[in-house]
Amino acid sequence: MSRYLLCAAFLVACVPHIAFGQQSPFSSDRVYRPSREMSESSALVVVSPASTSYAEPDVVSTEMGQVYDTASYQPGCGPECGGCDTCYPGLFDRFFVNGWLDQGFTGNPNASSSNGPVGQNGPLIFNDQANEYMMNQLYLSMGRAIDPNGCCWDIGGKVDLLYGTDYYFIQANGLETHADGSQHWNSGNGPRNAGTAGLYGLAMPQAYVEVLAPVLGGVRVKMGHFYTILGYEAVKAPENFFYSHTYIMQYGEPFTHTGVLASWDSSCCMTWNAGVTRGWNTWEQDNGTTGFIGGFDWRSPDEATKLRMGVVAGPEDPEGDNYRTVIDVVLQQRLSCCWTYVLNFNYGTEDNVRVTTQSTLDNASWYGIANYLYYTVNPCVDLGVRFEWFDDRDNARVFALPNDNITSGGSYYDLTLGANYHPSDWLVVRPEVRWDWSDLSAPGINGAFEDGNSDSQFTLGFDVIMVF
Repeated sequence: MSRYLLCAAFLVACVPHIAFGQQSPFSSDRVYRPSREMSESSALVVVSPASTSYAEPDVVSTEMGQVYDTASYQPGCGPECGGCDTCYPGLFDRFFVNGWLDQGFTGNPNASSSNGPVGQNGPLIFNDQANEYMMNQLYLSMGRAIDPNGCCWDIGGKVDLLYGTDYYFIQANGLETHADGSQHWNSGNGPRNAGTAGLYGLAMPQAYVEVLAPVLGGVRVKMGHFYTILGYEAVKAPENFFYSHTYIMQYGEPFTHTGVLASWDSSCCMTWNAGVTRGWNTWEQDNGTTGFIGGFDWRSPDEATKLRMGVVAGPEDPEGDNYRTVIDVVLQQRLSCCWTYVLNFNYGTEDNVRVTTQSTLDNASWYGIANYLYYTVNPCVDLGVRFEWFDDRDNARVFALPNDNITSGGSYYDLTLGANYHPSDWLVVRPEVRWDWSDLSAPGINGAFEDGNSDSQFTLGFDVIMVF
């Protein structure tokens, strides 16, 4: 059945693009907000290089059909608008239901086989299964979007459900899993975690209430379970250019938080974020403590330059004594109508997590730099290249290995070439070629790949995203 689904997706991808008078979301002159979130008040938008990771269109649409450009929109002053009460007339407006299906395949001629007959692409996650069809995400998002430029109190919220192979990597302690790591509602048998987790499962990566308070020009507050504000690449498949992910995204930053996050636009170009959470990928924090999350988004008036900085800090160990702090910076620069460059820098530290040869714990740090360059060939085709260096020489993030005089190296590199083919607004095909290498070495380990038998790895992958 999976083979037929994949073949059907490719048949659809080969159908010539037919224009129906709508601007393609991949056009290089489309303006996007510097936000991780997809557009919740209009059709879901798949990301183009000019907008990757900043995927919310700079418009607010209503069920009545009006579309307001938020660059010039003022509360209570939209077209045919007589005031705050008539711009967005009711509580039951701006409800949405949308989603997508993401399915793919990663070929690896030298995949490790210790965890199953088809092999693994470790230390890569998300597309971790080698030489096997994967339905990564059957994603459903529903809720009510607030008016981000409103002048009245407003309330909304969102619930996201993800079924597929990606569920395993975004589970939250106390929600999808118990405190001991065992599965809550998913299968406890399968190829993951030494046979204690199934290949497919269900996760709820977001479930929050959002309130707009008409103070200081409008403050938006999320309360509940939500995605992190850190990083460039995202869990949501349509928000990424590449099928596979960086080591920064996989190991250097959290995926989700549970807590409270406030956002405030101090100007048309600057957004500030601050809040408290219960840690990394948690619904319940076992140590009973809270941490800080905050940062800012800045964009130039012409949207050619975008800068995002995020910080997450707090104790993540069971006793609540050792702090983990991560700083993440994303710079996006539109070089021309066809070229876009993105830089992602990540630096983290954690107390008493590095294992020494004396079986004691010491502080650890890591950092990573990822570079992206995109080129728009035509409205239906984009090309991209990614080069990353992730330094984990204290071996605290990728592999937990003793360090002093035993383990050497710990740098990871990936070079990825890819393309996005999007013949319509609801379909994108993402082929890629990836080369990974590392200098990791330890007794009995000759590299980070192929069950410790190789210092490099070649993968050839592709996926198909169908948005609904």
